Amino acid sequence: MSKEIDTTIEKWFVETVEDINAKVETDTGVDNLCSSIVPLAHNYCTAVLLLLNNGRRLPAMALLRVLAELAFRCIWCLYEDNPEDEPASVRVERWLKRSYRERISLIRRMIRSSTIPKCDKEVFGREMEELTQLMKIIPHRSAGNLFKSLEELPPAYGEELYSCLYSTFNRAVHPDILLLGDMVKEKGHKRIFCGDLEHIEIQVLKIYCMTAAFNILSVFRVNYKWDYAGMKSEYLTLKKQFKNG
Repeated sequence: MSKEIDTTIEKWFVETVEDINAKVETDTGVDNLCSSIVPLAHNYCTAVLLLLNNGRRLPAMALLRVLAELAFRCIWCLYEDNPEDEPASVRVERWLKRSYRERISLIRRMIRSSTIPKCDKEVFGREMEELTQLMKIIPHRSAGNLFKSLEELPPAYGEELYSCLYSTFNRAVHPDILLLGDMVKEKGHKRIFCGDLEHIEIQVLKIYCMTAAFNILSVFRVNYKWDYAGMKSEYLTLKKQFKNG
């Protein structure tokens, strides 16, 4: 089944890219967002599966956390029944404004740093001015942070999917002493130190990867009013086989 998950995820992305090339004829901000997210998500999924097929659980979990954040932002942008009844085009611009704001904040910290050469600070300063002007052009308010944005999604996304995809893998991105303690074992009278969470099943993490891929591609297809019944059926079948296996 592990190989089947890999093959299915790959098939979903290949089919979606084929549909993009054949059916998307406009060039809007939403089109650009969708066409960028699909290959990026494909890249992350491929990397996750590559790591898992080589037994590297924690690095794969870190990438799954990034993939989850991408999935939530994609859903937030494209979900039609949002509380404020905003079209996807507005939400894309609000996310762009948030991106400008976060980049400007990062540049400010870099400019204040004593380790950054003066010539680099001048380059950063010009970039900050340019981004500030671009941010002012956007008439909509900035998107909230990720957690705030989740409040604008249905419970199935904002609560269940968040716990499933985001919280689960947070420790892989922010390792703490508890995580380090989980990687110490005792065998006989010896302590064994390992660099991974060997008790976690590889196939479980692949199911998480498939869940992220499905949520990104399904909301993408809903945006374009493309059928995704076959994808949903394959997803539910594999999940059921895993649960019963």
